[in-house]
Amino acid sequence: MKKTTLCIPVTRSKILLGRKKVRWGAGKWNGFGGKIEKGETSEEAAIRELREECGLYTHENFLEKVAVLKLYINEDPKFLMHTYLVRIWTGKPTESGEMIPQWHSLKKIPYDEMWKADSIWMKKVFSGEKVAAHIHFKIEGTPGEDEEVFDRIEYDDSLWEDWKN
Repeated sequence: MKKTTLCIPVTRSKILLGRKKVRWGAGKWNGFGGKIEKGETSEEAAIRELREECGLYTHENFLEKVAVLKLYINEDPKFLMHTYLVRIWTGKPTESGEMIPQWHSLKKIPYDEMWKADSIWMKKVFSGEKVAAHIHFKIEGTPGEDEEVFDRIEYDDSLWEDWKN
């Protein structure tokens, strides 16, 4: 199972999302993130991915842990995702090889153009909850090439223990 991060810049009224250009999730709006590299903490990876994918710079002290999500494909655990909100950064959102960043109103998050599960857990996060959950997808074919279908979400506070690198 791969450890990954997701970092979502937010202001009082807006959220910065990126439209994924390549690979798994292409065409969908998402936060900025990816795999945790050897020797990195989840916070270091979140900061690096934010910089690489949209050109924003932040510091570990400005990351707020809001979710830990374990993602499954056909019941096989694939990713443990450490999820952060960030409210303080420098730089201007810039398109990268992977993402096209765009600001959205927090009142009009484009959930219909995101992973189905995002509309469930993100609504909880933006209502002030911390989320720990198993998210299950089903797929016939190859992940990243064939359509993944959301199956279910199961909440499990014990996942906070898996947060540790």
